[in-house]
Amino acid sequence: MGGVVLGAALLMSGALCALTAAPVSGAGTSSMLCNGYAGCSVGTFTTHGYQNHDGTSYWTMYPGDNCTNYVAYVESTAFDVATPTYNLGNGDEWASAAAQHGVLVNNTPSVGAVASWGSGSSGIGGEGHVAVVEAVGPNDSYIVISQQHMLDAADGYDWTTIRPTPSGDQWEQWPDSFIHFAPSPSPALGPVANLAFSLRTDVVVRVVPARFNDDAFIFSNSLERVVKPGLVSELVAGGTSGEYGIAFQRSDLRQAYVLHLSVSGSNAQVLRQGGPSADVEPRLGITGAGEAGRPTIVTIVVRRATSEGAPSITPAAVASTTTTTP
Repeated sequence: MGGVVLGAALLMSGALCALTAAPVSGAGTSSMLCNGYAGCSVGTFTTHGYQNHDGTSYWTMYPGDNCTNYVAYVESTAFDVATPTYNLGNGDEWASAAAQHGVLVNNTPSVGAVASWGSGSSGIGGEGHVAVVEAVGPNDSYIVISQQHMLDAADGYDWTTIRPTPSGDQWEQWPDSFIHFAPSPSPALGPVANLAFSLRTDVVVRVVPARFNDDAFIFSNSLERVVKPGLVSELVAGGTSGEYGIAFQRSDLRQAYVLHLSVSGSNAQVLRQGGPSADVEPRLGITGAGEAGRPTIVTIVVRRATSEGAPSITPAAVASTTTTTP
């Protein structure tokens, strides 16, 4: 949905995003997590600031309430993807155009990938549709997307959960394919390893002492992602999008403790340790996809912040068995 800016004739002939209305049962369902710029600017959601830049064309897409321009904007600003040197066309043309120019296109979702629907997909108009994958469930059990020009959502904007097998509260179908644009190499972190899979890497968090195992952490780059100890989490790798600030999800813990990181895996490094005051978060850099089938281990040692701001080791905070990166 939406297309390239090639001239007034093309724009007037229907290169905008166009979507047929959802079934009545789809309106206001639980699959939509938020809608509108105001509603999606709170909590763990974000608009990526598109409402402040929607008058600008990105990747030669038509600006405004347009799915292709929104996706191009987010891929450029949040995931460090360079502007393609070729035209991607309307939403239903993105996958084939990208694949013809060496971009990985497959049926596997990843954070930062572009979800793509063809014109024949249920509920999708003649120009197709594209959206940004914001989160992926365990074993690809669901995806969370952000998208522009969908339904009658306020400002044409929403975040929605989609499952491979539709349920009664889901009208938007699983995408036809996922486009994995590679981020630009970061001078600070070096070139991205294995570009074909650079947007996707698995991480497991361990926490010391173990009494914090039931507490979640927030990993923040341009988005905030909730990460729970012991579970495999999928994070973006490479460039500035692969740099994460880490903090407790609970505000009372965030104000009382500082966090010290150590990592295993050649694709991760500690960019900054937390502390000495509780308001200084550690930062983690993930530079590439890592070893297939083996998640990167991030060990978080929790230390209580003293009144002077210097951290003190909590009882039972033993030394980590993982490799500490300076």
